[in-house]
Amino acid sequence: MMRVIVPLAGPDFVLANGKVKAVLDLDGEPLLKKALESRPWAGSVDPAKYVFVMLDRPETRRFAQSELADWYRQSQVVFLSQPTRGAAFSALAGVSSYTNIDEPFVIDLADILYSSSLAPHKVFADSPDCGGIALTFHSDAPEYSYLRCDADGRFVEAAEKQVISSQASAGTYIFANATVFLRAVAHAIENEATQARGGLFYVCPLFNGVRAQGRNVSLSPVTEVVDIKLR
Repeated sequence: MMRVIVPLAGPDFVLANGKVKAVLDLDGEPLLKKALESRPWAGSVDPAKYVFVMLDRPETRRFAQSELADWYRQSQVVFLSQPTRGAAFSALAGVSSYTNIDEPFVIDLADILYSSSLAPHKVFADSPDCGGIALTFHSDAPEYSYLRCDADGRFVEAAEKQVISSQASAGTYIFANATVFLRAVAHAIENEATQARGGLFYVCPLFNGVRAQGRNVSLSPVTEVVDIKLR
């Protein structure tokens, strides 16, 4: 089993009209639900294994008690009293509810649609030194995070909003377990000058902290990419 942590604590989640971005219509479905249900593991993850992290606002409370409760019954919701210093820190709130520290988990920003047949448990089982999995697609647009591998295909580095390769992040990140993730966060904090951008800690650069632990990061390509951040 896996846990899925969905950070929704960004400044644009609550719209000017009082709605939350998650319920916007996308081809006849709510944006958030369409994104999460399109993932290859969606059918095998218990709805109770989802953790949603949001700012504590009247609008997000209503959303959690209505649509979200219908879509993901028994899921956990963590409300933050104030914004964090980025999605990596918001995801920490989701990890705080962990009961099995050896369980792989996903951090899904749910802002890009894609097609994938990835089986995370198989990747970790086949590669004991793998500490994380990044879903990627080809791009050269500067608004994405990027990951670079060496000539042998082994992960070298990740960077936020810097085109260091043609492998852009699809906004979904998988960690082997909570220990690997927490050590990666510690690495980012200790190296803030190079790992934060604009004062914020993003998720993708945490893979540099996975590599610093002597572990590899597997890049899994996706297809049929649709960026829904601006919808």
